[in-house]
Amino acid sequence: MTLQQQIIKALGAKPQINAEEEIRRSVDFLKKLPANLSVH
Repeated sequence: MTLQQQIIKALGAKPQINAEEEIRRSVDFLKKLPANLSVH
């Protein structure tokens, strides 16, 4: 097992990224935040 594979396994990371899927997950997450939550 390579070091990269060990790190992916240890962190529970995905070995490959689907950009469209990740953007959708981020947008969905932001939509669920309370409307009164403001960033300063």
